[in-house]
Amino acid sequence: MKDPRLVTAEIAIALLQEVPDKVMKGIDLRKLRSEVQELVYSFMSLEDLDEQGMLNSIKTNGILLLNRWSELKKVTRKPGDLLNVAKIRFAGLTLANLPNRIGREPRLYSGVDCFWGTIVKVEPFDSLRDTLVDAKERFDIVTNMGVKERDLVAFAVLPPRRFGKHISEGMFIEAEPKGISGEQAIPTSKGKGAIESILREEAARLKIKI
Repeated sequence: MKDPRLVTAEIAIALLQEVPDKVMKGIDLRKLRSEVQELVYSFMSLEDLDEQGMLNSIKTNGILLLNRWSELKKVTRKPGDLLNVAKIRFAGLTLANLPNRIGREPRLYSGVDCFWGTIVKVEPFDSLRDTLVDAKERFDIVTNMGVKERDLVAFAVLPPRRFGKHISEGMFIEAEPKGISGEQAIPTSKGKGAIESILREEAARLKIKI
């Protein structure tokens, strides 16, 4: 049985396959996909994979993806293009931070990053709010919650979604104990369930078995 913490890596690769080749310039997706499949179908735990040095290349490629995202975010404006750029960021964070998930509970929710952050901007639209959250790095999160600027919130970094011209890179979650911006957030049972629900939905859309 594959380590459920690796499902998010599979989702990351599937999302990259939706990104146009011209946007993926300099990234060998075929090789990266092969490396992730090798991890998944080794049926080894994340801890054993790390002991054998099998996460090193994945982490390096994650950093390359984040570098590509950093270049693109400066010049990208159209919502469709912004979604593709957000997919690259999600994949980069997922792969680069894979070693950080060693020692975590071997469940699906452990495959994503959760942080505490401070809301620095809120833009209402329709019945939703587009928020900008500062957690040392900044993330755009669309929510239906009644949040406001300066609120301290916990959130999970999830596969990005588009809401009209707005892109959401995660979801606010329940977490405890309370932390400070940039620190890792520990989801409550409800938070874990919410994260896993989103990941299961995305895996189903991408035809990834859990």
